[in-house]
Amino acid sequence: MTGFHYKSPKALLSELGITEPRDIQIEAIAQYCGATIVYEALSGCEARILGLGDQAIITIRKNSPRERQRFSAGHELGHWMRDRGKIAFQCQGKDFTVEWNEDNPERRANRYATELLLPDFMFAPRARNRPITFQTVQELASEFKTSLTATAIRLVELGSFPAMIVCNGLERRHWFIRGEDVPAFLWPVQKPERGTLAYSLLNGQIVKSREPIEVYADSWITHSDSHKYRIVEDSLKVSGDLVVTLLWWKDERQLLNLAGY
Repeated sequence: MTGFHYKSPKALLSELGITEPRDIQIEAIAQYCGATIVYEALSGCEARILGLGDQAIITIRKNSPRERQRFSAGHELGHWMRDRGKIAFQCQGKDFTVEWNEDNPERRANRYATELLLPDFMFAPRARNRPITFQTVQELASEFKTSLTATAIRLVELGSFPAMIVCNGLERRHWFIRGEDVPAFLWPVQKPERGTLAYSLLNGQIVKSREPIEVYADSWITHSDSHKYRIVEDSLKVSGDLVVTLLWWKDERQLLNLAGY
């Protein structure tokens, strides 16, 4: 496809006339962009891309869940669009879970995949006024056929309530994203504290219920006054050593108080 240039996910979907989640056929979109998707047995990685000139081959691990395959394909297409001329990427599963904060090619490819598979103009109306919980995430992920982590990020970014998503390992926080209604001075703790769902999941403790819980905000937020307030926590173990947590402020007045209003 000689002369093909970068297009944002939104521009690409508009150009192709795609307006519904069921029409986001990643194989057809990639082919339109000069990249052919194939499914093979891969060892040591989830996906890879090799490109030459205006053509590329994206190889996806054939035994992965369909949601992971779609995100892997969108991720590699992000490399193709953003990093053309440097195309020889091999991406492991942790690249899709850990790379969400640092400004590097993996993070940019993750963002491209997210905006392509979960476009704001489709996602925001479906997320409106829905609880910031993994039940909501699972329902939306089922409709968009996307991974839970990517869908949870979009719920935080485009949902109706102030929220934050945090990814923790046993020893440290890997990344976090705050919704636009959460003040920039609020930061999550480096490690989940005892009494949180995330702490229990990371330390192999039995969690009796998969329901979200209310905890004092100082279990999660470093602000000196956070002990005065409560937030809703919902946590999910996404791999052997990683837990993703949704934090939801049901009462927005708490944020106004912390901001001094």
